[in-house]
Amino acid sequence: MFQTARMYLCARCRAQVVVCRRCDRGQIYCPGGCAREARREAQRAAGRRYQSSRQGRFVHAERNRRYRQRQREHCKIVTHQGSVAALAGDLLPLRTAVAVIEPASEPPTGPVPGEEVVIESTTSSCAHCGARCAAAVRLGFVRHRRRLFNPTTLAERLIGAHPRVPVDDHWP
Repeated sequence: MFQTARMYLCARCRAQVVVCRRCDRGQIYCPGGCAREARREAQRAAGRRYQSSRQGRFVHAERNRRYRQRQREHCKIVTHQGSVAALAGDLLPLRTAVAVIEPASEPPTGPVPGEEVVIESTTSSCAHCGARCAAAVRLGFVRHRRRLFNPTTLAERLIGAHPRVPVDDHWP
């Protein structure tokens, strides 16, 4: 039996992604690295927002002050700079590589114009675990039905007390 699946478009690259019910955690990005890129972009945007705030500007100015102080402490004062002597073996020998490309022995096989092409319906597979999924996929999330009433809370509302009464200081 095939698993049910959900199909969605990646929020970044707009690729169609199929994810099985077992792997479905509400993903909106494809598993190809779009989530990492989107996270990096969001962190950069948050950094820009912080940097443009008053506190961010003060923290940045203090960090730069400490950096310049460290540079001053480690700096040597040099009045004249000498030149480095050229090494005798500093040039690499020139090597050339020649690639030989052989022609293909057989012509590529493909559909011939006028030939009928039969496309079989295939099942899709999960982009995360590779499990085979049914051909019909959901476009939305699985919605769990909420209970319209809970017997305990309904009794509390009607009676005003818990329906089970403790007997001898313990619940039956």
